Amino acid sequence: MHIKTIVAAFVFLISTLVTLVSTAQANDALTQLETLVNEGSPSEGLELLEQLDIKASELTAYDNARLYFLYGQLYEKTRQLDLAIASYDIGIALVEPLAVSDILIDSYLERSFALYLQTNDPNVYCSDRRKALVFARRHNNATLLAKTLTQNAFCYNTATTVHKGIALLDEAMVIVDKSETLDVNRKAMIYNATGSLYRTVGLHKRAYDNFDKAYQTWQTVDDKEDMFNMQHNMISSAIKLSDWQRAQVNIAAQFALAEAAPEFEDFYFFAYLNSGRIALGAFDYPLAISNLERAISLKDTTLERFFVSGAHLFLAQAYMRTGETEKAANMARIFEQDKSFPANMRSMLLTADAIIAFDKQEYLVAINTLLKLIDEEREYNKNIIDNEVIDSALAHNSKLAEFENELLSNKLAINQLNLKAAIDKERINELKLSIFVLVALVLLATVFFLMHSRKVFKRRAQTDFLTGIANRGHTFKTGEKMIEKSIRKQQSASVIVFDIDNFKSINDRFGHHIGDLAIQAVTKRAERWLKKQDLVGRIGGEEFLIVLPNTDEKAAIVISERIRSAIACQSFKFDEITIEFTISLGIAVVNEQALSLSALLKEADKALYKAKFSGKNKVYLARQCA
Repeated sequence: MHIKTIVAAFVFLISTLVTLVSTAQANDALTQLETLVNEGSPSEGLELLEQLDIKASELTAYDNARLYFLYGQLYEKTRQLDLAIASYDIGIALVEPLAVSDILIDSYLERSFALYLQTNDPNVYCSDRRKALVFARRHNNATLLAKTLTQNAFCYNTATTVHKGIALLDEAMVIVDKSETLDVNRKAMIYNATGSLYRTVGLHKRAYDNFDKAYQTWQTVDDKEDMFNMQHNMISSAIKLSDWQRAQVNIAAQFALAEAAPEFEDFYFFAYLNSGRIALGAFDYPLAISNLERAISLKDTTLERFFVSGAHLFLAQAYMRTGETEKAANMARIFEQDKSFPANMRSMLLTADAIIAFDKQEYLVAINTLLKLIDEEREYNKNIIDNEVIDSALAHNSKLAEFENELLSNKLAINQLNLKAAIDKERINELKLSIFVLVALVLLATVFFLMHSRKVFKRRAQTDFLTGIANRGHTFKTGEKMIEKSIRKQQSASVIVFDIDNFKSINDRFGHHIGDLAIQAVTKRAERWLKKQDLVGRIGGEEFLIVLPNTDEKAAIVISERIRSAIACQSFKFDEITIEFTISLGIAVVNEQALSLSALLKEADKALYKAKFSGKNKVYLARQCA
C-alpha cells in the first residue's frame, strides 16, 4: 500500500475513533488502527498515533489498554524504553482487574522485553514473564501460551536451573507441534531459547547450531533485527569455541545488516563491539582497542546500557594486555559506575575489581580477586556437569530433533550417544582452556604488579544516596553548564522545580521509611517522562530540580503535566501500605531577565509557591506569577 494511502486511511480512522459513541464501532476502528500502525514505520506510527485524543475517545478499559499497548510497541521499536514501560504500566493497570485477556499477557511479555533491553538482568525482567505465564495457563490461547513458555525459558539461565527452562521448551514444542500451522516466530524463538540454554551449560557448538537455525528461520521473513541478534549470539558462541573463522563470517554478516538496515541505529555499535571481542579473544590487542574505542564512540546510538558498560570492560582488558594500565583502570572504573549491571555477571565484576586493585598497587587484593574468579569458574564448571542438567539437555535435544525431522527412534538413540560423546570431549577441552586462560591472567597480572607504579584516581561523588539521581552539588554545577550552553547556542532552555505536597503528613502518619520510599517512587515516575539529555536532581528533602536543554515553554508545560499526572493518577503501595499523594511544579524559561540557573531557580521557586498557594497538585509557569 502506498504511504500516502496509508496516512490518509490512518487520519480517517483517527477522526472516526474520536467521534464514535458505539463501543463496537470503536473496537472495529481500533483493530484497523493496529494493522496500520504495525505496517508503517515506528516513527511515522508514533507521529500519527499521537493525533488520537485518548481522553476524548469512547473506548472501554480493554480497548484503552490495546491503545497503550500500541504506544508501548512503537516506543519500544524506537528504543524509547522508559516511555514504552510507562505505556505498558498503564495498559496493565487497566485490564488486570478484568478477566484474563490476550492484551494483559502480551503487555506483561512486552514490558519484560523492554526491561530486558534496558537492564539485561533476569532478576528485573523475568518477574513479568512469570506473571504472564500464570495468566497464560488460565487463558484459552495455545499460541500465546507457547510464546509465554518460550520467553520464560530464557529466565532459567544458570547451570542449576537450566533443566527447568528445557522443560518449558518441551511443553512449548508440544503445543506448537499440535497446531495446524507452524508460526515462524514461535519456531525461531524455540531455536533461540534452546541455544541460550545450551550456552548456559557450556554446549557452545550446540548453542551455535541452534542460533544459526533461528537466524535462518527469521531470514525467511527478512526480520533483520532478529537476524542481527542471532548473529550476535553466534559470535558469542564462536568466541567460546575459539572458532575465529566462523566468528569472522558472523561479524561480516553483522556489518552487512548494519549497512542494509540504517533504521536500526545501534547495529554499528554492536558490530564494532563484537569485532573488538573477537580481536581480544584472538590476541590481536591493537585491533581490539581500535574496534572497542569505535564502539564506545557510538554508545549514544543504543539504550542497552549492559552492552555499553561491557564495552568499557572489554576495552579495559585490551589496554591491560598492551601495558596501558592507567587507561585500563579508567575504563574499569567507568564500567563499575553502572550500578544496575547484573549481579549475576560475577566474572566481569571481579575482572574490573582486579584491574582497579592493580592500578592502586593493591597487588595482594588483585591476585586474590583473580584467584576468586578461578574458584567461581571451577564451581560453575562443576555445576554444569551435573547429571540432571546433562540428562535434560540430552532429552530436549531428542525432542527438538523429532520436532524438526520426525526422526525414527533408532536415529534418536544414535544421536543421543553421539551427543554424549561430543559433550564429554567438549567439556574436557573447555575446562582445560578455562583453567589455562585464568592462570595466564594471574601470571600476566603478577608481571604488571612488579612493573607498574601507583596512580591515584579520585572520583567525585555525584549521586544522591536515596534516589540514585544527581545530588544537589552535581545538579547545580551541571545544570549551570547546560543553561550556559543553551544560551551560547541561542537555544531555548527550561527548568522545573517540584516537591511532594503535604510531605510532612506522610512522614508523620506512616513514618520516615515510607517517606523515603515515596521520594524514590516519585523519582522513578518522573524520570520516565524525561529525555536522555535532561538532568534531574534532588536538591532538598522532597524537592527536585529538572533542567531541560533545548526545551521551550510549551514543551516544558507538557512534560510537567505528564509528571504531575503520573504521580496523581495512580496510588503507591509501600510495604502493604497504599497511599496517594500529589506534587506541585513551578516552571521557568530562559529569558532576558533570567540568564543563569540561579535566576531561573528563583523564578521557578516563585511559580512553585503559586502552585502551592492555589491548591497544590498544579503546574505554574513563572510568567503567570509576574
